[in-house]
Amino acid sequence: MAWRFKVSKYKNAAPKFPKKEELIHDVPVGNATHSCGNHIKASCVYMAFNTDSSNGGSLGYLPLNAQGRILSELCYIHAHGDFVSDLDFSPFDDYMLATGSQDTTIKVWLLPEESSMENVSEPAVMLPPQDRRIENVLWHPTAEGVLAVSTDTCVKLFDVAAAAEKSAFTEHGDQVQNMSWRGNGSVMVTTCKDKKMRILDLRANKLVQEWAGHQNVKDTRVQWLGNTEFILSTGFSMSQEREIKLWDNRNLSSALTTLPALGSTGALMCFFDPDTSMAFLAGKGDNSLRFLELTEKTPYLTEGMADRTEQIKGAAVVPKRAMDLMSGEVDRVLLLAKNSIISVPYIVPRKSYRDFHSDLYPDTASGEPAVSAQQWFNGQDVLPPSVSLTPNKTLIKHERRGALFGSSGGSGGAQAQVKKTGAPSSAVAETEQPAASPEPAIKKEKPSIATPATNASVPSNKPEQPPSEPAKPTKVFKGVRQSKYRYINGKTLHPSTHLTNMKNISKTVPHDSDFFVANVQRCAVPLEGNGGVVAVLELNKPGRLGDTADELPTVQNGSKVADLAWDPFDNGRLVVACDNTRINVWRVPPEGFPAGPSQTEPEFYMLGHMEKIYIVRFHPLVKDILMTSSYDMTVRMWNLDTRSEVMQLQGHQDQVFSLAWSPCSKLCATVCKDGKIRVYEPRKSTEPIKEGKGPEGTRGARVVWVLGGKYLVTSGFENSSVGQQLSVYKSDTLERQSVEDFHKSPSILIPFHDPDSSTIYLFCRGERTAHNYEVSEDPPHLFGNTTINLQSLQQGLSFLPRNVLDVKNVEVAKAWRLTKNSIEPVSFTVPRVRTEYFQDDLFPDTLVTWEPALTAQQWLSGQDTNPKYVSLRPPDMKLLSEAPVEAPKPKKYDSFSVDTYKTDEMKKDELMSAMVGKLELSSEPMPQDLTEGVEDDEWDD
Repeated sequence: MAWRFKVSKYKNAAPKFPKKEELIHDVPVGNATHSCGNHIKASCVYMAFNTDSSNGGSLGYLPLNAQGRILSELCYIHAHGDFVSDLDFSPFDDYMLATGSQDTTIKVWLLPEESSMENVSEPAVMLPPQDRRIENVLWHPTAEGVLAVSTDTCVKLFDVAAAAEKSAFTEHGDQVQNMSWRGNGSVMVTTCKDKKMRILDLRANKLVQEWAGHQNVKDTRVQWLGNTEFILSTGFSMSQEREIKLWDNRNLSSALTTLPALGSTGALMCFFDPDTSMAFLAGKGDNSLRFLELTEKTPYLTEGMADRTEQIKGAAVVPKRAMDLMSGEVDRVLLLAKNSIISVPYIVPRKSYRDFHSDLYPDTASGEPAVSAQQWFNGQDVLPPSVSLTPNKTLIKHERRGALFGSSGGSGGAQAQVKKTGAPSSAVAETEQPAASPEPAIKKEKPSIATPATNASVPSNKPEQPPSEPAKPTKVFKGVRQSKYRYINGKTLHPSTHLTNMKNISKTVPHDSDFFVANVQRCAVPLEGNGGVVAVLELNKPGRLGDTADELPTVQNGSKVADLAWDPFDNGRLVVACDNTRINVWRVPPEGFPAGPSQTEPEFYMLGHMEKIYIVRFHPLVKDILMTSSYDMTVRMWNLDTRSEVMQLQGHQDQVFSLAWSPCSKLCATVCKDGKIRVYEPRKSTEPIKEGKGPEGTRGARVVWVLGGKYLVTSGFENSSVGQQLSVYKSDTLERQSVEDFHKSPSILIPFHDPDSSTIYLFCRGERTAHNYEVSEDPPHLFGNTTINLQSLQQGLSFLPRNVLDVKNVEVAKAWRLTKNSIEPVSFTVPRVRTEYFQDDLFPDTLVTWEPALTAQQWLSGQDTNPKYVSLRPPDMKLLSEAPVEAPKPKKYDSFSVDTYKTDEMKKDELMSAMVGKLELSSEPMPQDLTEGVEDDEWDD
């Protein structure tokens, strides 16, 4: 019984929640997607966390001691093309962060020093991509550069310095949910969706032990409690109640103890401090933080205080070397809330904190590796070196920044591997070969973190030369160009025209899709849920939408939606492409679909592709002609009138990113993942008639024809895959004429071209800005206009035909905009003074895009026609070019008067007259001559 009441120095440790002004405010967390990660991690220098990035996986990072409102100071890591499912700081480098994403990629980042914080978009190392999404990433606790990754049913080991896969354990029965290393790094424990827990020896790639864990498939977590024999796990019982279990590695037939964990139904995250034997528990969706103390005898787990806080979205524990030693702080937990980060120190109460209480701080891990990766793979198991925690020591190892790649964070081998992201087998083979001409691994723009040449150890008498870079198109000085659209303005129309309470917007539609499409009557929005649900909403019925999909007019496609498009000549026909290779054609009645159960029977559907479809595009001038593209690397043309396939365009070697029709309706251009632009004339040949080099990035691209078909404009990425670029090509030679670099973002720029004004509108999913460029035949062809800033983040922007423009208010474009929770109209106008006149310089005769120029049969038979143009001028408006010239308006304060105006000669004569007048001769005596003199005899007196 004495053990049960053993006195602990930490039993009275209590969290000290910060004051409101000390919280980290305005953090754009958003709705964190369900994943097996904790959404926030911390090192001794930085904290990194998931941010609201609806289209692409970005992380925010801040100094560990940040507080207050930080939105303007927040720096981003533009990490992945999809949600970042897990992240982890290296225990030996406070600047090194590993990330895994649902886009199947794994990257390692080297963050800049605190004095030069900036947005980061280029990883230090990109590990070979996987077949399934990444669930967990976890650094090894003793060996430097060893990273464990879980994906689906597999746990893999990587040597990060070589960017090579070392082993893969694939014998789990279902998805791996969590994993944790033993303190000495010899083995690892995992939890799995098959309700079993396993101990793995990943070096030998074998299973050590397996036993029944929590009896529910919901998210479970596990934590090996230091280098002891105890394992702590959290999960759900058969009755779906949360529970905490403690296991003894020496006898896993049953748990040592089981504790209930009341609260919400979210996953219960667990953390452990081996120095103090304190375990911390925070549930996703909970508003309480708990801690337990581990003892080696019954009752094993002693529960401490549970304190209430804001609703928790994620949590992390700060390394011990970053504690405030003079305040009695023994641990610190970071809580990620809805729009804030709460730093919660656990403090042991003492009478005074003037002296250092060394009994509270046993030796802890020093932040230096015990063995190298190669030594660990050869079988060495060593505990990491320890350091005593005293206030007079420098405990944070700033000098270890980039030590894995060399003294300054560079490594030629690592950079060579970054450029090789193929199959793991080829990656291993190539990393074993010495690089002929090594280059720095991490490319940085600021000199303070630049990497030196890695061949410095090789003696040479020649001076060092900077590494050569591939030639880029020369940017021509643009000068100052006067444009009628330079000051174009975009604003959201009155809230009475909005559709609000938009919920459950899909997050799985590929970025190749426009995602949100609208015409003058309706819009279509993909929704979350099984069966490929699409909401078809009437735009003339604004107001609050229903809370669930059952209260909306919807169609169900039977499979996940990949892309969708409205027929430009029929506001009641919607085409949806699905993952099951079906092309569903829906007929919307004039009054719209009724709210309630989804419509399940399309008008008809078509089959032909062998893989899932991701692009559907209508011909802009010909009725019933539809183009689709699929992962089978074919582009197919369909005739909706006959409901049949017409032809297949050949020649693509990889995924087609985008396609566009020329203004003459004869040619079609495509951009492909193989880095090529191809131009087809489908009616004459299914092979390309021209082929040239296109955007180099592999993350996606878009293409549009401009200037009457003389040029092509593409939006894509640089080789780094995150630097956005806008490029101009001549359509006859496919030679690049100019390039415009944008900010680095994982989202693709979606262009909309207005041929009447020769302008291009560019926008990204997940941003609140829209860029506008004027396209000209004069170099450098692209001339930037005003950037349009809108109020909230957008999910999509769909432009309307020009016949709906309000020309009386000088509206040059109009679009419907999908945000996180609403659909709202946006008007783009040009500021003018004499708005009572029709601005014929802004509104030339426009191409009729709302009526077909030809039928499918006519066009396929070889018939061509001249496009039809109409004037947008209302009958009651006069032309601005014919308006009388206005007389100059009188000024309120006139600085010129004819009566008071004097020339220079007049001023000169006036000055001379004044001078002469003062020097005029006079015959009158001087005043002194009129005075009386003194007699001679008076002098004698």
